[in-house]
Formats: sequence, structure tokens, C-alpha cells
Amino acid sequence: MTARELVRQQRQGVLSTLSLHKPGWPFGSLAPYALNERGEPILLMSGLAQHTKNALADSRASLLVQENATAEDPQAFGRVTLLGRISRAADDRQAHARYLARHPAAARTASGHDFQLYVLSIEEARFIGGFGEIHWLPASELLLGPDPLQPHAQAILTHMNADHGEALQLYCRHYRGLEAPGARMTAVDSHGFDVETPGELIRFDFERALATPDEVRRALVAMVKAARSAAQ
Repeated sequence: MTARELVRQQRQGVLSTLSLHKPGWPFGSLAPYALNERGEPILLMSGLAQHTKNALADSRASLLVQENATAEDPQAFGRVTLLGRISRAADDRQAHARYLARHPAAARTASGHDFQLYVLSIEEARFIGGFGEIHWLPASELLLGPDPLQPHAQAILTHMNADHGEALQLYCRHYRGLEAPGARMTAVDSHGFDVETPGELIRFDFERALATPDEVRRALVAMVKAARSAAQ
């Protein structure tokens, strides 16, 4: 497993910031995360939380992400420490959609006035993938490369919006519990797609990375079948 795959597979890590309370000391906290379009962690952080206060004073931070952390011997599995700087998410609406796709239960928290979305911009990483596989990685090894679906994205969007509006509404109803008349697919990439609804942008993640339009078609059909089966 590569470091990039490990970060995408997991959903939480240990965030370390530089303490304000005890200057110069590291401060660790549990941090659920999602990923932005570049593959960098999106963090939902409260203004009252100590790690937020730390990050606003000094943006340097790290996020430890571990494979199978509950195993009897967790050191036998991969882990990666991402080093970077924390800043407010540039596209708050897109970050919100991506975060809730990974953590639907955070919907109420994310709408609170005290919570904001931040991004850890990766500068370097330390990866331990197993015996003898221990090394530093540049940010380019973690960030997402060219999207294989990009040349086909517009055709997929046009087809879904013209012929499968009912399926888009079904996705919103079954997977998010929302009625979404007029739902439209506004973006698609190898890891998922975005649906515009009245007043909200919703992100749906694929179970695995997809590379061709046919793989996307099969994934979307499977989602429809699962939703309809659950409704019976």
C-alpha cells in the first residue's frame, strides 16, 4: 500500500499542533478528516478547541494516519505522518460537501457557527510501509496526479443530467436522506461526484478509484440498484 492509498483509505488521524498553553510542546488530538481535490486533509475544527487556537497562532502541524490502528500489533501495519500548514479551506462549500461525504454524522456539527473547515497543505511526509520501507516523501508523492476521467467528465455530466435526473434524486434521498427536486451532477472525478441540490452541494464518493466512463456507469447503476433494493 502506498502512502497516498493509506491516507485515502483511512478517515481519522492524530493531529499534532504547537501548544499555546505550554509553548514549544507538541499537542495531539483526534482528527477525523476528508480529502480535497488535491488529496490534502480537510479538517472540521471548532474555534474553542485547543488545536484550533494552536494552529491559528502557528500553522505548522502534522497528521499521523495509521492502517489498522486497533490491531494487536499496530506496528506491523503502515502509517504515515503528514507535515504541513493549516489554513482555512479556500472553497468552503466544496470542502463542506467532501467532508460530509466522509462523515455524514457531522452534518449538525458542521453547520454550527463555531466550526470552520481547514486544510492541511502537505509539505512533506514520513512513511513507514513495512520492514525496510521507511522514508521521507515529497508532497508530490501524496497529492493526486492527473485525473483519468477528466477528458470524459463533461460527457458524463451531460448524460446524467439529461437522462438520469431521477437517479440523482434517488441518490440524494437514499444516501443522504434529502429530497432534491432538480438535482444536477456538477462534477465527477475518479474518486466521486458532486450533485447540486436546492441550497446544498452534496458529494458522493466511489468505493474505489475509477478510471473509465464504463467503470463510472457500472458504479452509478450499482448505487441505483442498492437504493431501490433498500426501499422495497
